Order: sequence, then structure tokens, then C-alpha cells
Amino acid sequence: MKCHACKEEYSEEFDFCPFCGAYPKKFCPKCFKEVNDGEKNCSSCGSELLPFEVFKKFHDLREKALDYRDKDNFKKSSEYFEKILEIWPNVEEINFLLAEDYEFLDENDKALRQYERLAEISPSYMGVYSRIARMLIKKEEIEKAKEYLQKEHKAYPFENEHYIYSMHICFLEDDFEKANRILDRFFAIGPNEDDLLIFKVNNDLNLKLVEYSQELADLNERVKEYLEKNFNLSF
Repeated sequence: MKCHACKEEYSEEFDFCPFCGAYPKKFCPKCFKEVNDGEKNCSSCGSELLPFEVFKKFHDLREKALDYRDKDNFKKSSEYFEKILEIWPNVEEINFLLAEDYEFLDENDKALRQYERLAEISPSYMGVYSRIARMLIKKEEIEKAKEYLQKEHKAYPFENEHYIYSMHICFLEDDFEKANRILDRFFAIGPNEDDLLIFKVNNDLNLKLVEYSQELADLNERVKEYLEKNFNLSF
């Protein structure tokens, strides 16, 4: 270790510099907060703090992964996320991003396991139960998906995704009365524009490619009207 205060080198066996008493700089891999008060865990999120040299390696791998992700090269970004988790297996964000990469690569079983791993690490991570439910819907395990959506709703009643996936299950079960009730609650919490647009696009595709009843078209008209009224969009 090299002391950031007096620049002397000392063994990593010491928790602080034996020459001047300064604690080494540490960084939180979740909050990216710098700490030099001798603590081992971040006071904000509880994550294990990393020494500067270790954090730099983590940061460089993360930046490479995100760069590939921005270029839609999910194969390469997943490889870098995997490298990070080999060393720091409990970083929540990296577990989530890796699971998303597996989804983009259509490796759904791996994605499901990765979301489940995140739920083990951080049961309160917002959206993780919705994502597990989404993977279970793909596997046609609808009853299990419903259980996870209920867990997400209980933990985060104002989170968007579980409303959308709950409505999708209603479409599969041909229960549009219930889907409209869920849509009423969804509108009541003030859904964000992006999630609502994605929902509409998926409905448009279903209406075009799959034999759904007029009830889906009517529900989608409600979504379009909400977008036009609240976000000044036109279709």
C-alpha cells in the first residue's frame, strides 16, 4: 500500500499507515463514494468498501462492459460483467446488468438464475421480482410468476413493471376485465412515459401478429389516449 497522505509504502496487513496514521482511501462500488475514515462498509448503502487500487480495477472493467453495452455488443459486455463478479460477486448493479445482458442474448435460463442470484444478495432490490416474473412468463410458469409479481407489488407498489407484466398475464388468460382494472391502478400511480410507450408498442405487435380480441385493441386505445393527454404525443 502507498499512503495517500505521506506517500510512504507499507504492508496491506496494516489498517492504516504506520508512519502518519492516515487511513487509506477506499471507494464504494455501488455509490462510488470516496471514504478514508477507516470504515469497512459504506455508510450509505452498506456495500463493502474497496481500496483505491482494487476499485480502479473494478471501475475499468465496469467502464469496458458499459462501453460494449452502449454498442449493443452484449456478448462482450457480459464477459466483462462476469469477470467483475468473479472477484466481487455481490455488487448488485453488476448482477442486474449481467442478467439483462443474458436476456438480450436470449439466454433466458441464465438470465433467470442471475436475477434469482440478485434476489438472494439483495431481496429489497427494486424490480428484481418483476424481472424474475418476466422470465417465468417466458417459461409459461404463470402461477409462480404471479407470486413474484405480488412480492414486487408489496415491496414497491409504485414501481411500473409489475403492473405491465400482470396485464400481460391477463392477456394470456383472456381476462381483459381484470387487465383494465390493473390499467386503472397503473394510470393512478402516474406511469413514466418510456414504460408506457414500450407497453403500447408490444400491444401493437400483438394486435398485428397474434389473434387477440377487440378488447386488447380497446385497452390499447386507452393507453394511447393517456399518452396523448399526459405527454403531448400523437399517433
